[in-house]
Amino acid sequence: MKKVLILDGGAAHAMAIAECLHKTGYWVAVMCDDKNEYGYHTKFANEHYLGKDSHDSEYAEFMLTFLKEHHFDVLIPTSDKTAEFMSFHKEQLQRLTGVLMPERNIFEKGYDKNQLMTVCKEKGFPHPLTVDMAKVKDFKSKDLKEFPYPGLLKPNLTSGGRGMTLVNSLDELLEVYPTIHEQYGECHLQQFIKAGGRQVKVQVMTDVDGEPKYTSVIWKQRYYPVNGGSSCCNITIDDPKIADICGSVLKAIGWVGFADFDLIENPDTGELLIMEINPRIPACIRSVFKSGIDYATMIADTTLGLPLRRYKYESGKRLRHLGFEVLWFLKSPYRFKTKPSWFKFFGRNLYYQDWISGDFMAFFWGTLGNVKKQMNPEFRKAKSGVTLCKSLEIENRMKENSQKIGLGGVNSNFTLIQFHNINLKIA
Repeated sequence: MKKVLILDGGAAHAMAIAECLHKTGYWVAVMCDDKNEYGYHTKFANEHYLGKDSHDSEYAEFMLTFLKEHHFDVLIPTSDKTAEFMSFHKEQLQRLTGVLMPERNIFEKGYDKNQLMTVCKEKGFPHPLTVDMAKVKDFKSKDLKEFPYPGLLKPNLTSGGRGMTLVNSLDELLEVYPTIHEQYGECHLQQFIKAGGRQVKVQVMTDVDGEPKYTSVIWKQRYYPVNGGSSCCNITIDDPKIADICGSVLKAIGWVGFADFDLIENPDTGELLIMEINPRIPACIRSVFKSGIDYATMIADTTLGLPLRRYKYESGKRLRHLGFEVLWFLKSPYRFKTKPSWFKFFGRNLYYQDWISGDFMAFFWGTLGNVKKQMNPEFRKAKSGVTLCKSLEIENRMKENSQKIGLGGVNSNFTLIQFHNINLKIA
């Protein structure tokens, strides 16, 4: 029996991944950094391990030593950091285990948001207007002076919305940029997409030659924060056009394996715009699993050189994250008007993200661990996407303007949009 190690088992979707692999005949282990996590207690894992947080500076050293002492045939990441670790240390890891991940230079073309936008521009794929700040020689240049503000200043390499900053004018950009650049490295300025359009996720699986084999599409019907955040209610849909576009993006990059796209619809044009690539299975993947597409087993099979199993995709599978749904209900002005109704708790094709039937201990301890984390001020600060500014005047102006505009056009991980309790640090 082949052995699979799931990294970052604290995520709720680690349970869903473990369930899929267990049912298809794999021996499953989960690596966690705390005992109060979903993956540490899931009944679908044969073994559980405690390790370091993937953000720890010693994570790579720890994992390489661990894999020398414990044999696994396949590694599967559940977070950006573990995917990054697998790509950046691919050569070392391949001596120890099976890895399905692009080479570092290819990985960065997709994961680096600015490089991705460059590929989209060169190949004609739909994307927001983007200016590479590293190529701006003069801040009075035509690109910046004529940019259609407001815009989002984004670090090229970041997760969870960290460092992203709304700027309403060139003057605000000039004020904020030096500090953001110093803190997060190279940045790009991106067109702000106003609220009102759909948020969509597209999953693509390629073979070892980079040829797209399976795709799926998720429409995020509700998300928290309410102007654009993590999915609280989503549904699988058919959209072959956008799925084909995302597959073409991966072919243009040379990507191998699995990728998850975040897209936002421009409400003025109806066009879906590519925002970023997540190099791992997303949190809301269970709706896709229920639709008939088992990406977890697909990754394991491809890593081992096995032929892909046959899958039939079925749209209309809805997934709810009850914790986020409650927060959405408390904050959204559309709580009684939304469709599907927030009060529809049961249905033939309705599933819950963190509740897998028969996996009660994982649900209990994982939920308890999440509550514990949310009560930790340092955790909340780390997840808030802290924005650095140069003056109190800029901070107040950004708050005021952002409240008027609403940040519906940011990616799904941009939690900075909770402006009712935003935390801005003065540099």
